[in-house]
Amino acid sequence: MKYPNLFSPLTIKKVELRNRIVMPPMATNLGSAFGEVTSELIEYYRLRAAGGVGLIIIENAQVDMYQGRSLTSQIAVDDDKFLAGLKALAEAIHVEGAKTFLQIQHGGRQCTPSTTSGLQPVAPSPIACKFLGVEPRELSTDEIKSLVDKFVQAALRAKLAGFDGVEIHAAHGYLINEFLSPYTNKRSDEYGGSFENRLRFLDEIIDGIRQLTGEDFVVGVRLSVDEFVPGGIDLEQGKAIAKHLEEKGIDYLSVSCGIYESVSTIVEPVNYEEGWRVYLAEALKKEVSLPIVTVGVIRHPEFAEKILAEGKADLVAVGRGLIADPEWPKKAFRGEEEYINYCISCNVGCIGELFANGKVHCAINPWAGREFSWGRQDLATCSKKVVVVGGGPAGMEAAMLCAQRGHEVVLIEKEERLGGQLLLAATAPGKDKIRWFLQYLERMLQKLKVRVITGEEATPDKILAMEPDVVFVATGGEPIIPEFSQLEAAISTTAWDVLKGKITPSKKEVAVIGGGMVGCETALYLSDLDNKVYLLEMLPQLAQDAEVITRIELLKELNARGNIIIMSNTKCMDVIGGRVVYLCEADPQTSELHVDYLVFALGTRPRRELFEALKGRINEVYLVGDARSPRKIYHAVLEAANFARQV
Repeated sequence: MKYPNLFSPLTIKKVELRNRIVMPPMATNLGSAFGEVTSELIEYYRLRAAGGVGLIIIENAQVDMYQGRSLTSQIAVDDDKFLAGLKALAEAIHVEGAKTFLQIQHGGRQCTPSTTSGLQPVAPSPIACKFLGVEPRELSTDEIKSLVDKFVQAALRAKLAGFDGVEIHAAHGYLINEFLSPYTNKRSDEYGGSFENRLRFLDEIIDGIRQLTGEDFVVGVRLSVDEFVPGGIDLEQGKAIAKHLEEKGIDYLSVSCGIYESVSTIVEPVNYEEGWRVYLAEALKKEVSLPIVTVGVIRHPEFAEKILAEGKADLVAVGRGLIADPEWPKKAFRGEEEYINYCISCNVGCIGELFANGKVHCAINPWAGREFSWGRQDLATCSKKVVVVGGGPAGMEAAMLCAQRGHEVVLIEKEERLGGQLLLAATAPGKDKIRWFLQYLERMLQKLKVRVITGEEATPDKILAMEPDVVFVATGGEPIIPEFSQLEAAISTTAWDVLKGKITPSKKEVAVIGGGMVGCETALYLSDLDNKVYLLEMLPQLAQDAEVITRIELLKELNARGNIIIMSNTKCMDVIGGRVVYLCEADPQTSELHVDYLVFALGTRPRRELFEALKGRINEVYLVGDARSPRKIYHAVLEAANFARQV
């Protein structure tokens, strides 16, 4: 066996796991607005169980609906009326051979009135979360004791519903974490102050669950062992808490980190290294004898195997990786790693959608969150000849899915290699993971024997001569360059050409016009080439088109660079050679900036000429990706898949 540690069984109490791969709890918003388990949620988890994972820990089930709800469609476990749905969920997972625990949670101060149906969030102390900005009210002692009982009753319901155990959510800045941390717990009663007092709330929950559920029912804890905020829990305190929890008799520890105020350490954006927080699990593994689960940007089977082989953890959590590819475990077991669709950490379809009160999806797996409504990817009733024009993400996705459905597919790309804007996106600093998606698509096209033609322009006549039944036009877009007085080609270029390496200025002064995500990434790229960069954006804030966590990291990096001058609220009025005339909102008079190069990052316009020429001449013609409307990888892939599954 290629990965003997990863695919060895492990027993926790009397629960035997078929392998060491864990799907950790990740919010989905696939529940109903009233807390019920839905068919969407069941199918989402069933497919991950069928994909070969050993253990699925179901997302944060609410113990206090609506007071503790941190999502608009979070499942609940605070009433017997939820048992039927929870039973169906546990059964669906068990049928596919996986074990399952239910995570029980209360959002505490990391809730907002929009999720709590107007109720003011509660916390151990009335300290607002700086990320959300909502001040909570302090819980009374009687309310705390009532919440202990709510957690205990929730665990009992989990057992009655057929779950193999529960995971107490004491991480990520939610209510229990707030009691544990000196950063958020400023109480002076029995639930605050000393180390022992701050742990009292969790201790009473564990004791109560044990009394009601018995010794054989698995009780684990997810813990932020480092909050990464000044005055919060650090690793040394995390170790002390872990030792205490072992003495309390918990059955395993899931080692995590961060709170909302350090949110990029919880759901890492693309620039974080694979497995960067394994060191936290390794540190606790040396302190306690409990089974330890490690998590955090673990993407490749060989990396997971190495963690286990080196004794840094007992179980490896593959989170977003299982959203991107539910069959990650089966493919790893079969030695088909090259066909795993590895998560690229873009955060757009998963946490990005949740922040917008949407349902969990995935930029590179359009089926994620749509498993129930879209159904299986079956063979088409009859094979058709499909021509796809454009080898960017939309075109490659369409070609792959049409081939999987049994169609004869030809893909034509005018450049010498496939990738389109994936190649540009992967060139930006810290975004090399995007190449994983490109490599996956290329390998799948090869495996499916799709005929790929590169370095050739697809004209209407060429396409018609191929006599296709279906044509996908994925011709992408082109960068927008506005008209100015004297735009000199020798010193003016686009962000695309910079990221392609067509122009590589060094030790120059460069103005980047446009502070969206592409402009910001281009500024960082030019900064790495030792240029002085002026970043002009007409809006008050940079990168407003970026996903929230990615934006936080992007702005942090921009502000840390001494050679990037940020000029927001600044509109470029004219360009005359190397002279930029601009108007700043704070000054009614125009000003000038003299630079060596100008780089335009003002967006993209679609290229639809081919589509217009083919309309009415072929029965099925689909316009997808940036050719339809310039957006993100997420939208291009979704659009292509939605049409392809219907061909």
